[in-house]
Amino acid sequence: MEVSMSVDVIVGMMLTAIALALVFGKLLEEVMARLGVPPVLGDLIAGLIVGSSFLSIYPLTESVEALSWFGILMLLLYAGLETRYREFMRLAPIAGLITIGEALAAFAMGYITGMIFGYTPLQCFFLGAILEATSISVSVRTLIEIDKLTTIEGRSILGIAVFDDITALITIVAGTSLITIGKLEAISVFKTAGIAFSYWLALVLIIHRFSNYFVKLALRLKTSEALLASIIALFSVAGVAAFYIGLSPLIAAYAVGLALSEARGISRAIDKVRALAMIFSTLFFMTTAAQLNLQEALKPELVSFYITFVVAAFTGKLLGGGLTSFILGYPLRSSLRIAIGLFPRAEFAVVAAYIATRYHLLGPEAYLGAIMIVLITNIITPPLLKIVFEGPETRIVKLRVYLGRRYL
Repeated sequence: MEVSMSVDVIVGMMLTAIALALVFGKLLEEVMARLGVPPVLGDLIAGLIVGSSFLSIYPLTESVEALSWFGILMLLLYAGLETRYREFMRLAPIAGLITIGEALAAFAMGYITGMIFGYTPLQCFFLGAILEATSISVSVRTLIEIDKLTTIEGRSILGIAVFDDITALITIVAGTSLITIGKLEAISVFKTAGIAFSYWLALVLIIHRFSNYFVKLALRLKTSEALLASIIALFSVAGVAAFYIGLSPLIAAYAVGLALSEARGISRAIDKVRALAMIFSTLFFMTTAAQLNLQEALKPELVSFYITFVVAAFTGKLLGGGLTSFILGYPLRSSLRIAIGLFPRAEFAVVAAYIATRYHLLGPEAYLGAIMIVLITNIITPPLLKIVFEGPETRIVKLRVYLGRRYL
């Protein structure tokens, strides 16, 4: 157990992980960049090489995993800072509608996969939960690298992913209720939904209202890097509050960045936040890939299940995110960009699989399947995004539904 390790050992493992990430990860990032491939793919390949699948020299400890989460939080904080508040709020209604379609479609594909392989309805429910949530981290980093984060599609992907976290949380809570008491508790589900949405909205609106005062005060401080420290402190406090009310800190990180995005003087800190995000997110992506043991996962009797499950993961987002976007009025190329941007899975997929295996509802194939989907979707998404974003940028979207404004 890590708790029994000395501080020196824990620090040594953390430094080992950082060294491997910033040497091998960045080296393969450079190779990918020179090949014209999104550099984040280098992090994932490096994680496979040094992780459980091959060399097994990457330390997969709780402290390393916790440190890697700092990278993803900084990445989402930076994404929020780069997203203009007024533009996001303009897209919020349409992003909410697309989220409903893509979350339902992704969940349904997981449920159907379970039915095909003879799982019980409750087991099928958790297979659906594994496929439901989008992890925006890889898409955000790729969109930043190809300078498409602030496009209509980039902002739409971000908005959908934020709302997607809330729907995933509701699904996991509902599934846990099913396991423990054998039925859904509607009150618990609606309470969780209300708390999650209310917290996110309150965080954005309140911080945005006082954002100019916050930045002005930080800039008056005489301490070194006062503005950067103040921003990190603010999102850390918001993340802790989110944790204690049962929400993902990822929501808080993006919400704080979004709320501060239009504050006067915030540009002085954005490049510094980006530098931290680009360095520490490498650690996150390598840690994710290093966890998968390909030799253990690819047992012959499970291959057909894995193939079907992976196909279902892509199909759900194509049908849900892509088709829903197209029906609402996005051009075909924009709908495809949004669908591909929603491909990646990460934390919520693993959480859903962990709960199912912890309660002995599903076997290890669910957890391994979730890890495989995390890896495959995160590896395939960057080059696909680069391909589909080639060509003309979408300047305006004429919606087929009235949501206060007819155009995006």
